[in-house]
Amino acid sequence: MNSMDRHIQQTNDRLQCIKQHLQNPANFHNAATELLDWCGDPRAFQRPFEQSLMGCLTVVSRVAAQQGFDLDLGYRLLAVCAANRDKFTPKSAALLSSWCEELGRLLLLRHQKSRQSDPPGKLPMQPPLNSMSSMKPPLSHSDGSFPYDSVPWQQNTNQPPAHPTLLARARQPLAFPSLSCVPRLCPPKPRGLG
Repeated sequence: MNSMDRHIQQTNDRLQCIKQHLQNPANFHNAATELLDWCGDPRAFQRPFEQSLMGCLTVVSRVAAQQGFDLDLGYRLLAVCAANRDKFTPKSAALLSSWCEELGRLLLLRHQKSRQSDPPGKLPMQPPLNSMSSMKPPLSHSDGSFPYDSVPWQQNTNQPPAHPTLLARARQPLAFPSLSCVPRLCPPKPRGLG
């Protein structure tokens, strides 16, 4: 197995691990935040990852509106992916659009209900601007639970896609940061078995 095949396998294994954590309310926030951060990089939408990524997004579409999960975060994750639907197969793109629209409707209904129950004259609270950066999981595998080098990425870059530094970054393998809340639930598969 060459290094790119190994990288693809490790990334798909990580996506399977995240899919498991997305099904549990206690782990949903960290898993969805990690996935949202990863999806901020265009390399996340490469075809070898699509099936595993869609597995994660299927779980998000089903559980985000349930009690104990995070509808806002689920919608943001689906919206980021739907904004990149041109990088998906037509079937996946259609599912993304449908899921995003459905969660968007649920969010709107929830918002309307909460505004109706607010006393007149109350202004909605605005989150602090730096609240997003404090929610990001660490970008290392310091516990050794998933042994490969992660590649840092920038979420919002103002450079055009043809810029040489972006092209150089796009050629680098994309790796996941660790899930800090549950580092040992999905250990890498033992080598030499199978």
